Amino acid sequence: MAVAVDRVPPQSLEAEMGVLGSMLLDRDAIATVVELLRPEDFYREGHRLVYSAIVELFERGEPVDLITVTDRLRDLGKLEEAGGAAYVSSLLNAVPTAANAEYYARIVLQKSMLRALIRVGTQIAHMGFEGEEDVEVLVDRAERLVFEIANRRMRQDFQPLRDLIRETMERLDSHYERGMITGVPTGFVDLDELTGGLQRGDLVIVAARPSMGKCLKYDSLVVDPRTGLLRTIEEMVRSGEGTVLTLDGGRLREAKPSHFVDDGVKPTFRVRTALGREVEVTATHPFLTPEGWKPLASLRPGHFVAVPARIPVFGTLDLPGAEVRIMAYLSAGRLPAQPEVSRDFLDAASAAAAVRASRVPALVGALGVRAHGEGPQPQEAAAVVAEFLQDYPELAEPDHRRRLPPAAFQLNRAKLCLLLRCLLGCVATVQGEPDRWGAPDADASQEFSIRAELPNATMARQVQHLLLRLGVLSAWDGQRALEVRGTNALQLLRTCGVLGWERLRQWARYAPEPLLPEPDVVWDPIVSVEYTGDHPVYDLTVPDTHNFVANDVCVHNTTFCLNIAQHAAVEHRVPVAIFSLETSAEQLVQRMLCAQAQVDGQRLRRGYLSEADWRRLTRAMGALVEAPIFIDDSSNLSVVEMRAKSRKLKAEHGLGLIVVDYIQLIQSYKRTENRTQELSEIARAIKSLAKELDVPILAVSQLSRAAEQGGSKIPMLSHLRESGELEQVADLVLFLYREDYYDPERARREGKENVALVRVAKHRNGPTDDLELFFHKETSRFANLDTRHGA
Repeated sequence: MAVAVDRVPPQSLEAEMGVLGSMLLDRDAIATVVELLRPEDFYREGHRLVYSAIVELFERGEPVDLITVTDRLRDLGKLEEAGGAAYVSSLLNAVPTAANAEYYARIVLQKSMLRALIRVGTQIAHMGFEGEEDVEVLVDRAERLVFEIANRRMRQDFQPLRDLIRETMERLDSHYERGMITGVPTGFVDLDELTGGLQRGDLVIVAARPSMGKCLKYDSLVVDPRTGLLRTIEEMVRSGEGTVLTLDGGRLREAKPSHFVDDGVKPTFRVRTALGREVEVTATHPFLTPEGWKPLASLRPGHFVAVPARIPVFGTLDLPGAEVRIMAYLSAGRLPAQPEVSRDFLDAASAAAAVRASRVPALVGALGVRAHGEGPQPQEAAAVVAEFLQDYPELAEPDHRRRLPPAAFQLNRAKLCLLLRCLLGCVATVQGEPDRWGAPDADASQEFSIRAELPNATMARQVQHLLLRLGVLSAWDGQRALEVRGTNALQLLRTCGVLGWERLRQWARYAPEPLLPEPDVVWDPIVSVEYTGDHPVYDLTVPDTHNFVANDVCVHNTTFCLNIAQHAAVEHRVPVAIFSLETSAEQLVQRMLCAQAQVDGQRLRRGYLSEADWRRLTRAMGALVEAPIFIDDSSNLSVVEMRAKSRKLKAEHGLGLIVVDYIQLIQSYKRTENRTQELSEIARAIKSLAKELDVPILAVSQLSRAAEQGGSKIPMLSHLRESGELEQVADLVLFLYREDYYDPERARREGKENVALVRVAKHRNGPTDDLELFFHKETSRFANLDTRHGA
């Protein structure tokens, strides 16, 4: 049977008496002990009082012996509490010599730390049982309590002069090479001269507009790959949620935006391509070209841009076939004279008649339906129309306002094919019908085309989009007509066919199909760019790829901080932690490789690399492999998690710089009334982390859209997004601005192409100034600007 025994906290009264006896015997022992122990390290209260009296006399430069210590305790009224004069006297007899004072002191310190661990463990257990705060906060507090105990071991002793001389010479040599930079060097000469490098414990904010002002007009349509629905970008930003299609390595995939940006009212321009794709964007909005992403302002008619060759999106809606056919016929608004099409409409109406009640003969007559032999009659079809008009009011509009209902975009693949088959059967005609019905040859395929006349331009664009889901490219004339030519026409016939064209479908099936998978994008030349006025504009931030599909066109969405981190780690071996909340680790590595090797990023992503490129990449890889860079690409990260990971990294590998990209994506560990208050808490926590770890933190921030309103577009401190607290807690604030993004013509005239302005807007420990850097767009790299010989 186990017997419960009260456990005594770790302690060594003999060691405590040995320490105090040594201090009473030898003044030199006092100097040794006070570097190790505090009064609270003694377990017995009387010993704490004696130790405090000894230290007090020692600090005042007075003699320390049995008589002076006893007298001091008596003056303080603490002599009896310390055990009386007889006990203090007995301490002298506890040790024969003071030679082992340090050894005794370390025993006392170890026992004290064990008691502290027990105390902290009890405190942590109590916090866990109470659970009054968020678990992230409790974990952080527990970590801090344990670290405070661990820090007691990190004490520094005297160092020999020979070691100090060697270290000082190495530091002087390093300062000479770096131009007397006292902090972490950025690699940018002018910035380092102004700031002396990034200083330990400083919070440095680097801010710019999201992708320097790229935006789309409010009514640009974005397809949701999960549902198939088309939503305006304004609706997505207002809701703050949704998914998009993004181009990644030449293929389209689903992605979730990390940030939804309302950019106010700006001038917009309609870009139209040869296939009839249209999108309205700001002048600075980038498009993917064969030479990489370029802003609209640098593009002209004739330049090629990427447009999707397919939109691999289908809904899950599985409507009855009869309803899908009726939807198609009512969308067309007319039926051709072909008996097969009229009969199919009546068959569909008959199948749905059991669940339809009202009669609207006039509308059925307007469709031009005529009876052809036996079977369902027009009167039987009338009952189905009224119910359809209630479910799909878009179909009741006159020709110039009729639209496909939202349900059409949510259909699964089979029902979408049925919808297009019946709709095209009403509105399509053939051009270049083959003379021979054998396997189509190349000439016959190129001459063959299908032309569809839809009720209005909007429906034509809707049908063009739905054809893209099947991988069929069509050209829109800007009015009502669509044209599908050559192999795309054959693809249309093979995939879903056209009602009444069965012979053509059989002919198309003999056509050879491509052996390799077709690309997801094609190059489409711009045919016009026209100003459309000032409109509300919006944008989405897509992690990793930074682009998405809008209006069936590929459109694009912090390399500065990454360049600084890379320079510090590669050139000066400064351990760097990168918290990338927006971009994946793989994408960051690609950017660093491009910058280090000075290789075009587009060529790297598409695999078009020369032998010289491969050699530069190999050398760059060797340099980066040795660099102490550590990347965390967790997308949902709080400051509490950031602090815990940074502490661990510093303990295991050392830490000289932290980069956070970007601050608006950091999650708050507690509920706040609004986002501004939440960001204020985050900003203060990051500054606290910089001071605690004694390293600079380089945090990327976004600017509010106020930066682009008014005359000058150069940012100011008041433009920091969502919180003035960033300005208050930051030690250094840097703004990035590129004239060639906002006014390319002016930048060209003034010789400022590829020149980035770095505005030092706040410098707590030094002057502010405007600096200029050269920006290599192709390699995503900032560099020092040669002002003597030009860029």
